[in-house]
Amino acid sequence: MESTKNVTKVPPRYHTVVHFEIPANEPSKIARFYEQLFGWKFTKMEGGNMDYWLISHKDARSPYETLGGLYKAEQGMSQQGILNYFSVKSIDESLKQASSLGATVVMPKQETGRGHFAILTDPNGNTFALFQGRM
Repeated sequence: MESTKNVTKVPPRYHTVVHFEIPANEPSKIARFYEQLFGWKFTKMEGGNMDYWLISHKDARSPYETLGGLYKAEQGMSQQGILNYFSVKSIDESLKQASSLGATVVMPKQETGRGHFAILTDPNGNTFALFQGRM
């Protein structure tokens, strides 16, 4: 008799880093750096309006089991370094709370197809993002 396993999706851990993005003037050079340093895998996304690669851990079972993304910084884009995305239960409530605590919304709530995100700066000017995924 074979046993069957039910695979359940683990709910997100709120207020933890769930994604990051790395801007790069020369994406292939930066991809090679992280491939050699950490063993990360890079998969180019097709069809978007910008050059974007998904980053997967060396042991990922699929290119969509991602840690983050790498993108080609375009003319006029702000490039302040790695951008961390933090999981939140409610993006609307978290935006209100962050604003009341002195954060500035840099990019308002946007749809990704997998949830919503917004980009903010903290009172010291550090950029970060909030992400509310779909269950």
